[in-house]
Amino acid sequence: MAVCRSCFKKMGKKTVLKNKVVLVSEYMSHSHNAAIGFMFSVGSRHEKETERGISHFCEHMLFKGTTSRKRRDIVFAFDKMGGLVNAFTERDDVFMYSVLPSSPENISIAVEILCDMTQNCIFPVDEIEKERTVIQNEISAVEDDIEESSIDQLADFMWHNQDLAQTITGTVDDVASITREQLFDWYEKYIKNGPLTVFISGKFDFETIISMLEKLPDRKILDCSFNAKFCSGFKSKKSRFNQVQLYYMYPLKMPLDIRQYYALLVLNALFGDTMTSRLFEHLREDRGLCYSVYSFMSCYCDTGVWGAAVSCDSKQTQMVLDCLKKEFDLLCTRNISDEEISLAKEHLCGEELMGCDDVEYVMKKLQRHYLMSLSLLDTQETVSTIRSIEKNDIIKYVESNIMNVEPAVFVYGKKAVRDFIL
Repeated sequence: MAVCRSCFKKMGKKTVLKNKVVLVSEYMSHSHNAAIGFMFSVGSRHEKETERGISHFCEHMLFKGTTSRKRRDIVFAFDKMGGLVNAFTERDDVFMYSVLPSSPENISIAVEILCDMTQNCIFPVDEIEKERTVIQNEISAVEDDIEESSIDQLADFMWHNQDLAQTITGTVDDVASITREQLFDWYEKYIKNGPLTVFISGKFDFETIISMLEKLPDRKILDCSFNAKFCSGFKSKKSRFNQVQLYYMYPLKMPLDIRQYYALLVLNALFGDTMTSRLFEHLREDRGLCYSVYSFMSCYCDTGVWGAAVSCDSKQTQMVLDCLKKEFDLLCTRNISDEEISLAKEHLCGEELMGCDDVEYVMKKLQRHYLMSLSLLDTQETVSTIRSIEKNDIIKYVESNIMNVEPAVFVYGKKAVRDFIL
């Protein structure tokens, strides 16, 4: 596949290969490093009741040996290069990636090993049993962390009885029941033969990457359509933790266009994502109600949420709820100053400028934009887009996504269900 090198360095975007592998790339001529990610379009929301946790379990097993490499051979190769190899599972996808010094030899080795893990894993029985225990310990660690466990409880509330409500890892009992046959079938269907998108950023030879990826078999396009329904209202659930975790969440209408996305990022920064944000200033600094307070978004192929999270003492729960409601109500009055918008925009531009030299940051930004069907912007385009956001863009977003929309308010703590007033 012939590609004009000068055009590629300028574009560095999306290429669909003849075997239906999608390559999303950004060339960084100044970099001495590269980041390579393989994204498989399967996650916890694809799992049936008898398969809970199988995507995450399968992700772990990718590192446990292939037809030509033992487990130690895989990690040894990356350690020898001074690089890293890792993976994670989300509700929509499994992502396996490496970050390493970008010599031609290193990149060829890394891509070859990642392809080997994609096509030739053997799932040794002894490794499955050891990893089963490792994952069960991981689940227990999540259950011992209030923020981690509360996110799972929040998902169950916002998407009750839907695919997005399921935990990514499954339960300890779920993991205990998964068989080798199930794991291997899952691997064959989704990892070895299902949709594959490869992300690469840094300094690399484009034609070499293309030629290596085109050796993979043709990928099947699987029909996985979702239509999650957001559940609003109030819920309080008891936990065994001393602290209380609160969430005040609004649904996102997907897909967002590029202007809506960056308007939301600016809103998020001024509302709760910086140390000068409204939530940090008013709840923590002015009133001392909490230690941790922030706003955040989570996006999936068909839906998403944006809102606030607070961790506080149980005695402050009602006051925190009152303050959160007040802050969201104030947004709906359209009272957003030019100064805080300017500060939020420059904060985001600074983050982008600092991150643009980090190949892992750039790779994960490519993945995020690709998953959300957003334009694949380089650093200059990103900064220009952020700075072009106007107050009216933010107000339009608030009017269509927050005003007259009932939130999902969730309290995870010691008090009983009807102890709080909204």
